[in-house]
Amino acid sequence: MKIYKFKDLTDENKHSHFLEIVLKNSIWCARPDSLNDKEEFITKLDYEPSLDTLELLTEAVAKFRTTDYSHQPYESAFLTLEHKGLDDNANKVIENMVNKCRAEIGITSFALEMNNQLWNEYGGNGNGVCVEINIPDHFVGKDYHPVQYLSDKTFHVDSFLKSVLFPDNIIETYRNVLLTKTKEWEQEKEIRFIGNRQDVTMILSDCYISEITFGSNVPKYTLETLVTSIANHCKNRRILIKKLSN
Repeated sequence: MKIYKFKDLTDENKHSHFLEIVLKNSIWCARPDSLNDKEEFITKLDYEPSLDTLELLTEAVAKFRTTDYSHQPYESAFLTLEHKGLDDNANKVIENMVNKCRAEIGITSFALEMNNQLWNEYGGNGNGVCVEINIPDHFVGKDYHPVQYLSDKTFHVDSFLKSVLFPDNIIETYRNVLLTKTKEWEQEKEIRFIGNRQDVTMILSDCYISEITFGSNVPKYTLETLVTSIANHCKNRRILIKKLSN
């Protein structure tokens, strides 16, 4: 499967980021809250109790004591649902989980295609470069996940309660949150690598670069300098280098 990484070349100090991708077959794995979508963790929660909510909330109360100590966990959970207090109590648990995600999960964004909008947004309005990377198909859905675009990001509170109660489920909730965006971002056709480390350089294991495309507005000097830096490497690995025309 082919995926694409755009880099803006306007700032010469960031050319090393592009060279690292090409020459070292590696890429930066960032914190989720460093991405361009400032509403990355803003979601709508469905607090309508399901058949499982009471049991899950009881376990959460027993584990975290989100309510006072004057009642047993089951009674506290029942009263919370009875008096429509689920949102207040669950929000504390959810906030802790989101902060944990921000502090632990690493993420790298790619595109599923190379189009004009992406060139304008992430390719320096043509003063940038796009790297075509081939990943094994079996990585899709395991390490690399296509983003879903919905009218709004709404999750049922049960999914968050399960995540904090059962650690094996937490990565699944992280993925659901980080792999869902509103339709205003749909033109990006994004696919994301989700890892359990952040602020590290990630080696693109079992992946290879097949093509490097420079934008139509890359200055001649920049183009010549960067091509000189990668020419032998690309020739030895049969990586095609090309430049878009104006």
